Parts: sequence; structure tokens; C-alpha cells
Amino acid sequence: MIQELAQLLKSSIEECLEDRISISFSGGIDSSLIAHIAKEHCEVDLFSAGTESAQDLQYAKEVAKQLGLNYSEKLLDKDSILELYKEIYKIIPGSLIHLGILLPIYACAKEAKNQGHDTMLVGSGSEELFVGYNRYYTYLKEGKDLDSILKEEFRTLPKRDVGMVSKILRAVGLEPRFPFMNGKLAKFLFSIPLEKRMEDEELKKGLLRDAAKILNLPELPRTRKKKAAQYGSGVHKILLKNSDFLNKEYPPKFTY
Repeated sequence: MIQELAQLLKSSIEECLEDRISISFSGGIDSSLIAHIAKEHCEVDLFSAGTESAQDLQYAKEVAKQLGLNYSEKLLDKDSILELYKEIYKIIPGSLIHLGILLPIYACAKEAKNQGHDTMLVGSGSEELFVGYNRYYTYLKEGKDLDSILKEEFRTLPKRDVGMVSKILRAVGLEPRFPFMNGKLAKFLFSIPLEKRMEDEELKKGLLRDAAKILNLPELPRTRKKKAAQYGSGVHKILLKNSDFLNKEYPPKFTY
């Protein structure tokens, strides 16, 4: 089973490649696996964004070094975060939570475009396929039909998270690609019993980590515990401190 999953992941990533690509990179297992497979086939540049003390930047730099790939880091402070927030709001007038998630990716996209890139790969879809969010474990304990929830959340991603990421990438002139949004991969994973997909509650995404080991992904990204992009980048902390101003100046015009 894991061998078949590894091959499906490999082909899903390979289908998204061009001669030269950029990757929104956190040093976590999703973006690291994409980079690890992609580097065998094309020129790859990694892009991270966050505050100076951000955990993601520390990990990303080390993992990029282990992968032997070009790595660019966009340091963000309060002023640049608020300016980027304003720009994203013009594209997607959403809530502070949604824009906070998008902001690091948007910063990476702008830097990638400045360096002449036309395509960016993003790891969206992995959480739904591999049961990566804490709330999924809560749903199960509450007796909810988690399998149906996961399938529905994955199905509607193009109208939600994936749709929003696509919009901000296209706004800066990048073609978005999502290796985990693959029909064959999803069909295979949803055929696996839920309990097998949820065996590793501590690190989560146990099947993905097992497959990544077969694909020879280095240990550091394989064993790192996930942290949401807006938290790992340090962006969320600054947005919260300025939430009153932001909600007044940029009131959300829609919510999910």
C-alpha cells in the first residue's frame, strides 16, 4: 500500500512540473516532498516568507540546504505585513484569518515573480487527504462522520482555500499548481480505512511520512510537527496585534 502511495505521490508531483518552477516552501513535509521529487526533473527555486524570528524560516533554510536547492527568504516586519494585507484585500476581501493564511504565500509569489518565475507549486490539499488538522481528531471523538467531512472538504477546496491561493498567485502573474489536488491520489487515499489514515495522532499524516521515507526524503522534514503557515511565519501574531485597525479599514465582505 505504501509503495503504491509513494508512486502516486511521485507522479502527482511530476505532472505539475515545467522546465523551471518555484515552490512556496515552509520546510514541512508537503512542500519538502514536492521539492525533493521536482529537483530530479527541473530547475527548482524555493521561497519562504516570515518574520525574523519565524520558526518556518529556520526550518526552511536548513531543509533547503539538505535538499541542495536554491532558497530565497522574504523577511517581513509590521509595515510590510500591513502593506501586503492591503494588497491581498484588494484581490480577496476576506477575513483576517483567511488573509493571514494567504499572506506568506502571496509574499513568496511576489518574490518568485520578481525572479522571473511563471509557475508556483503549493501543497494545498494535503491536510484533507492525510487528515492533518487537529480538528479532524476532535470531530472523530465527537462522533461525527469524519470520512464524509474529509471527502466534502477536499471536493470543495477549489471553491475555498485552493481557489483563494489560485487567485492571489494569478494576480501577480504566476500559474498555480497543486500536486495534492490529484484525482487518482485522492481516490486511492479515500479507499483506505480512516483508522489507517489516522494512526499517528502526534505527528499526523503518518501515511504521507511513510511514503516520503520510501521516496528518500530527508528525516528533518519527514519528522517535523506541522504548524499552520500563518503561525509558523510569525504573521498571525502581528495581524492579531493590529486586528482592530485591520477589521475597521478592511472589513471582510465574505466568510466561509
